[in-house]
Parts: sequence; C-alpha cells; structure tokens
Amino acid sequence: MTSWQPEFHYPALLCRYSEIGIKGENRMFFEERLLASLQRQLASLGPLRFTHDRGRIFVFPETKDSFTPADLHTLRREIPRIAGVASLSPGFALPPALPEIEKCLQKIFPHIVQAGRDKFPGRPLTYALQARRSDKSFPLNCVDIERYFAELLLPGYPDLTLDLRHAEIVIEVEVRKDIAFVSCERINGPGGLPCGSSGRVLALLSGGFDSPVACFQMMRRGCLVDFLTFHSAPFTPPATITKVCRLVRRLNEFQPRGRLVSINLLPLQLAIRDACQSRYRTVLYRRSMLRLGAVLAEYFQDQAIVTGDNLGQVASQTLANLSVIAQASNILVLRPLLAYDKINIMNMAQDIGTYDISRENVPDSCTVFATNNPATRAKLDNIKREEQKIPMRELLLKCLDSANLINAKNCQEYPFPELKNYGQNMQNLLMCEIW
Repeated sequence: MTSWQPEFHYPALLCRYSEIGIKGENRMFFEERLLASLQRQLASLGPLRFTHDRGRIFVFPETKDSFTPADLHTLRREIPRIAGVASLSPGFALPPALPEIEKCLQKIFPHIVQAGRDKFPGRPLTYALQARRSDKSFPLNCVDIERYFAELLLPGYPDLTLDLRHAEIVIEVEVRKDIAFVSCERINGPGGLPCGSSGRVLALLSGGFDSPVACFQMMRRGCLVDFLTFHSAPFTPPATITKVCRLVRRLNEFQPRGRLVSINLLPLQLAIRDACQSRYRTVLYRRSMLRLGAVLAEYFQDQAIVTGDNLGQVASQTLANLSVIAQASNILVLRPLLAYDKINIMNMAQDIGTYDISRENVPDSCTVFATNNPATRAKLDNIKREEQKIPMRELLLKCLDSANLINAKNCQEYPFPELKNYGQNMQNLLMCEIW
C-alpha cells in the first residue's frame, strides 16, 4: 500500500479504536490485548513506548527520534491486519497550545499541498481541516479551530477550495488534555475486538472462498482460530493440503499462529457411498465433519466450531439441512457468513488476501462422490436411519487415526495419535447417543 502524502519523519503515531472505547469496567482488559497485538505486529519498528487515553493510544519510538519512511511502509502493511484498530495516523505530538499547533502546520502544510499538486496536476485541490477537542479548557472549540486555520492557511494557496466532505487534502488536529496531535494520513484498520479477547475457536477450513473469510470475521471479533481441514486421499491430491497451508499462512498473519490439523474423511465417505441413500451424502458428510471437529475442539480446548456456511448458497446450507447438521454434536457452531451474499464474501476475500489462493481449482473432500440430486430438506429421523446403516463409531475412530498436525509454513505433516486416544475416551463419541 502506498500513500501520496509527503514522507515526513513523524515522531509519533496515533492509534484509534472504537468499539473498545464503549466497554465498561473491563475496558482495560481489551486495551491490554490491543497493546499486546500492536507490540507483536509492529515489533520490526524497534522498541516502542505506548501511552493511552480513552479511545486513543499514542506510540513513540524508544531509541530514535522519529519513524522512518520504511517504518511507514510497515505500518501501511500491518495496521489493516490488527483486529481492534479502527485507524492509525502517523503525525506530530505537540504541547496542547494553539501557537505550537500553528507552528507545526505552517511548517508541514506547503509540503502537503505540493504533494497534492503532484498527485492531481493541472486542477484545483480540495481541502479540509478536521478538529477534535476533548479538552474543554482549550480556548477554541472544534469549529473555531477549523475556521482559525482555514483563515490562516488558505489565503496563501488560491488553488485550494474548501470541501468538508470529500477533500483531497485532509489535515486532522486532535486536542486532548496533555497532548495535541497533527496528522495528514489515516491508515484504516479492521476494527472489531483485539486478538484473543474472545477466546479460542476451531474453524473447519476448506480451500474455498467462504471458510477463510469466516475465519477472518471471527478474528475481528477477538477470537484466536485453530484450523481443521479434511481430505479424501487418494481421491484428493496432495495439493489439497498445500492449498490449505497457504490459506493458513495468510490467516495467521492476523493472529498468533493457529494450529492446523488434517483428517482423512475417506473411510466414512466410502461407507456412506456404499450403504446410504445418495441424496443424503452431503448432509451425512457434514455431520461427520462436525463430530470429528468436536473431538479436536475439546482436545484443543476451543469453545466453538466455525464454518463458512451461507444460508441457501448450496444444498447443504438450507435452513432445514443446517439444523439437521448442527444436531450431530452438542458443541456451539458459529456461522459468521450466514447472511452475506457471495459478492460480499468474494470482496472480503480480496481484501484479506485469500482470494487468489481460493480461486485455484483444487479438489476437496466435499466434491468426492458428490451426488446430482442432493436433499435440500433432510429430516433428522431419516438421517439417523441412514447413519444406523454404517458402524459410525468405528469409522469416526478410523478417521481420527489418520489425523496429522501440520506445520503450515512448510506443509510438513506429523502423526497425531493423541487425537484418536482422546476420542476413544469421550463418552459422546463412544456412545453416539446425542447423534
């Protein structure tokens, strides 16, 4: 990401958050989580000092006078990845006095205007100064600050016109009790809640567009996400796992590293193909995935399972089928994309950098033995009768026996026998009563 604003050597950063600011007595907990995320994601900038006021975090370099242009490049890359950040601006931290603000603006404004002329040559430029004052003892209110600097700056620049809504040159001045902050660039963050503030979840991750976006949406709500993917080797190629590893690497850029596990679903799929009505295959697959996911979620101490389900998008995602699938396990199932349309999802995939990976045509478990006449309104009694045709417990344990922990960085797989051992000791898996 690039910016057309001049590359000043800024001595400070202003980080804004929105939703955290309306928290009550536990606001400090969310602020501490956000600070931890900022420290982790911005570690390459060197030692940083943080101070915060309600709704704002100020960041200063500890061992240098200012942030370099290279640091700004890092900020433009990293800030959109930090859940909880509404926006961040590099700028100038000043004493909260009108002469200090005026001195700063008179110094930087000619450079900002010239950068605007270079970016939009041959035509007038639009300008706005947006003021925010939280210190009511400051002698000017917000409107007065904006008017004061318009009268001070604009007469020297006849090619500037005032536009308070859609200005090309925007200066922001924020006056608080102990600090004033002047900036000309705002880097938008994803908003939401900071990483780790809402617990851990397990995502059922395929190679498609939906499930990676669902993972990101949960990260924006403060969840740490682990990943479970299914394959059907040898009916699916090794590229199935490689593609998922690439998605996980991208998603882990938004959080501390989430764990990735793969399970071969083929033993169950073969049994379902041979013994059950073909129209129920997809629902039966999905119920089996949910059961296996419940075992892993309990082992990892994840509190819920996340899916990329989108209401009505495919046959397995009708309201009736989603209900039948959810009753395969008593674990909480979260579907953050349920009401999105496909265009929304594709746009979000592009924004978070998973689109180009997801669009690669690689087979996955969902397409193995797919039927041409899937049921769209399966009834639970019918599904249970179908499941009684196969040795469900033994097949689930056989699938668990294939589990591998995967290092997403290099796609190296490691046997995970602990998961089968854990599943054997789970009463709901042994008895299959709740299914």
